Amino acid sequence: MKQQGKIHYAWWIMVASAAIYAASVGIIVSCAPILYRAVAEDFNVGVSEISLYTSLMYLTITLLLPFAGKVLKKYDIRYILTIAGIINALAFGLMGTYHSVFPFYVSGIALGVGSTFLIYGSIPLIINNWFKIKVGTSLGIAMAFMGIGGAIFAQITGILIESFDWRSTYIILAIIVAILILPFTIFVIRSKPEQLNMTAYGADKVDVNTSDEQKTPETGVLKGIAIKSPAFYLVMLFTGLFGLSSTVSFHVPNFVQSVGFTAAMAATGVTCVTIGQTGGKFMLGAINDKLGIKAALFVGIGAGMLGIVALLISDTFGIGMLYAGALLFGIGFSGSTLLPPVVIREVFGERDYASIYTTIMSASTLGVAFGTTLFSYIYDTTGSYYAVFIIVIVLFIITISSSLFSLKWKKKLNY
Repeated sequence: MKQQGKIHYAWWIMVASAAIYAASVGIIVSCAPILYRAVAEDFNVGVSEISLYTSLMYLTITLLLPFAGKVLKKYDIRYILTIAGIINALAFGLMGTYHSVFPFYVSGIALGVGSTFLIYGSIPLIINNWFKIKVGTSLGIAMAFMGIGGAIFAQITGILIESFDWRSTYIILAIIVAILILPFTIFVIRSKPEQLNMTAYGADKVDVNTSDEQKTPETGVLKGIAIKSPAFYLVMLFTGLFGLSSTVSFHVPNFVQSVGFTAAMAATGVTCVTIGQTGGKFMLGAINDKLGIKAALFVGIGAGMLGIVALLISDTFGIGMLYAGALLFGIGFSGSTLLPPVVIREVFGERDYASIYTTIMSASTLGVAFGTTLFSYIYDTTGSYYAVFIIVIVLFIITISSSLFSLKWKKKLNY
């Protein structure tokens, strides 16, 4: 095996993962709403007609994720992520050239294809292969750049729109997406340490008393066995409802103004969610590694639930309560992408992780696609977010319960 050097190569994998998340989520997902209104006004259509491409993106991800595991097993992950990066950069950049709504939907579907692998399909798998210890910490740091990238590029997007126009903004952001993704997918990313004749980070501690010849194969169950167990559907329920609940974050600006606070306060509320989301990734990853998955689940989902309660009563207790609620909900929001892959690994093991993970995560993307529209409809129908917040509190209770039951069921999988 090669000497690892002072800095283990696994940490470069984490850096590459962070850059991919910053581009694919921080730019393509987080900055999209900033551009909706400018495009809609130019085309003289409703914002919902433009934003529909985002729903199509998530629906495409939902359809493709169950098959992503097979693709990742069959082909080199470097090529898959490079092609996905090119697709996303082109699809996003081309939006700056469109003169009608329909091509945006085509780009949305293309973004769904690329994002299936860039956001959901590969990074947890790669980090799982490269880290035998500090898995939660490394995944948490990488995923934190979803929020960090969003915070940075949201400001850049605003400046670009004011300095140029929305068309130039799409093209410039697409170039940044390519710069952040492609060098890392081509030159840094490798699926497994063995491809570089290396060992995973922490493998020496895990296997300190085991020679190469004596090492046991990866433990876990095959997907065919997993899908026959209640644990599979409990984890899918946990993942789907967590994704659905997280879409409240899209409604925070509208909620803040709906209860009488100003647009500036709404912007600050969004910032609080982003801070909670970013810090939550670091915190929950560290808690998982030091105290275990159950502690991470209670802290993450508990914070999200407390955040919703604080938002619910903020019109009575004032702006401080609202900011605290937004911050706490941000922590819960961070768990919607960090905790499912950790639970999946804990319940089903590593043997068929990629296939099981990509299938289950399709429930999360379906939840996101469904939740955004559902909560908008409830607000439009009732005129407030009261019913939405009560529903989300119930969903959080079901989410924590299903995750804990799935962890108990692990013992019956016999591996």
